[in-house]
Amino acid sequence: MSTAPTWDAGAAAAFYDAYGEREWTRFEDGTTPSSSLAAHVAELRRFVRAADRVPDVGCGPGRFTIELARLGARVVAADISPGQIALHERYVRQAAAEDAVERRLVCDVLDLSAFPAGAFDATVCFGGALSYVLDEAPRAVAELARVTRPGGHVLVSVMSLVGTTLAAPGGVPALVGLFGAPVVREVTTTGRIGSEHMNGHLALRMFRAREIVALLEQHGRVVATRAAGIFRRGETGCDRALLDELELDLGAEPGALDLGRHIVAVLEVGA
Repeated sequence: MSTAPTWDAGAAAAFYDAYGEREWTRFEDGTTPSSSLAAHVAELRRFVRAADRVPDVGCGPGRFTIELARLGARVVAADISPGQIALHERYVRQAAAEDAVERRLVCDVLDLSAFPAGAFDATVCFGGALSYVLDEAPRAVAELARVTRPGGHVLVSVMSLVGTTLAAPGGVPALVGLFGAPVVREVTTTGRIGSEHMNGHLALRMFRAREIVALLEQHGRVVATRAAGIFRRGETGCDRALLDELELDLGAEPGALDLGRHIVAVLEVGA
């Protein structure tokens, strides 16, 4: 068995500084299934109201900040990468959404001490942040819940173990050919995969749906779950609007929760 990977904030910041524009273009270039965006935005529309104060934690270049601005929310943008924060300002300004942004800051999801308890009506942490902090995810969720008022909502997404495994090009035989059966077993058992198996990408923790639900339930009640990115990357020959429609319909089925590239879940924070 390999040594379990650990969270390295400096490495994560450097990685996303270098990753740059690719974090913005990933929905268009097929890196992330385009319909995944619709699934995430659907939950924003359900749980964020006009005039809500919302931190966009792990904001990247602003994809979800722009959606929050369209809903009338006031946004605090936070990311571990200074480079992504710089891109965030550029893209948000291009989208004419800058008036919605109260503040931008560089910070780690494990330390939201810049914000007092209950400071926000809803908190958003979409994408990879909770997966990249690996075994520190409980601490990160505790911070997201702490800064959200009782009765408010924490909206998260994490990388899906089942969906990612099923979507591997060439299937399990290809994974075994690349990494060997012991590594495949270890990854599917623990959800953890090191950077040495990711072509230099950050080490990460993938989740089963029941695992992220159990983690959130320590801080209140889970009120929504859905799969995101249930179709193949780079799906072509089909109208994007139809893919979005099918994603919103099929991805909300309980039996589909583990089948996307991401799992979206919404916590209602307890008193």
